[in-house]
Amino acid sequence: MNYRLVKILAEESQAAAKTKIIDILEIDPISRIDIRFEITRVATQMSGVPAEDITKVELVDGSDVLFSLNGKEMQALNIYDRKCGSMVEGSHYTGGTCRAHYGIDFGRYLFDPVLALDPKRFKNLQLKISFTLTSMDASATAGSLEVLGHIFDEKVISPVGFLMSKEHYSYTCGAADSFEYIDLPTDHPYRKMLVRGHYVATRPFSSIAEVRIDEENEKKIPIDIKTEDYYYMMKGIWQPVHEKFHTTFNVGTVTYYVTPCDDASFAGQGVAFVQTGYQTGYVRGGRLQVVQGSPGQEFHGRVFGYLPHACFEFPFGKEQEIEDWYDVTKINHLRLRLRAGTNATNGTGAVVLQQLRRY
Repeated sequence: MNYRLVKILAEESQAAAKTKIIDILEIDPISRIDIRFEITRVATQMSGVPAEDITKVELVDGSDVLFSLNGKEMQALNIYDRKCGSMVEGSHYTGGTCRAHYGIDFGRYLFDPVLALDPKRFKNLQLKISFTLTSMDASATAGSLEVLGHIFDEKVISPVGFLMSKEHYSYTCGAADSFEYIDLPTDHPYRKMLVRGHYVATRPFSSIAEVRIDEENEKKIPIDIKTEDYYYMMKGIWQPVHEKFHTTFNVGTVTYYVTPCDDASFAGQGVAFVQTGYQTGYVRGGRLQVVQGSPGQEFHGRVFGYLPHACFEFPFGKEQEIEDWYDVTKINHLRLRLRAGTNATNGTGAVVLQQLRRY
């Protein structure tokens, strides 16, 4: 076969938070690494979105960091890159399993022959996965971890480089209309940037209201836009995020945390309801609340929306054409300016860069 799907780490039970370090022993080019992390549910409520259990994933070669994102950033990047609906399969019964996937994509698409990770070009590749069991379900005590690799086998390729994705900057947003100035690296061309502005139960552009990039001390300003305007424009381009879940309700308001963070709508169906469950309030900032009048009622639902994990995507050029990307290597000084929104105080801001790293 041209390709192989290999187990980099066979499924392994987890009973406590840790950082799992895995040596990458493959010598053939790798197109994608897929991480599957599962939690056995105890509570029917949620303390956070499933991706919060993955606190950081790093791919390193000694001190050289080739990839570094947390679970929310990974899933948001996957959803935008792959144009898929969700990376979560939510079963929230007591004793049920909530499955979440996290991908490291080294190419523009799966089995891209031009961009892939070539392990032979590195000396000591290691994958570091840091996780907890209790961010989504505070009562959880059991989970499992598995890592798969999508590998080139009989198909011989000579990749020119790979996509390197990292969290470049994170901070706590300031008061409304305050500015955060961030120096951006100019070492490798940019394929895209994610700007994340999150505060629970609020719209992402209430945390970060404006994005501006300037070159050479404002000699040129390639991006200067309000995030709310940008969001409504990009809804004509982005794919909707959709996520399903299954659960058994308690009495009263039940809180769930989901991937889409704005313009989210909820549809659900109960089984033998005493009183039909209904959504209360807006689904914003990744929080969904549903009211039910009788305990133990089985419920199946799906939520639709945009802005996965409160991330705005800024693609630089045509995503499939390497020559069209933003070549920042010709620039001496590149700066990002983020303006805080009306509900920004205590919100979380972050910037993710996806760059082309050539061999």
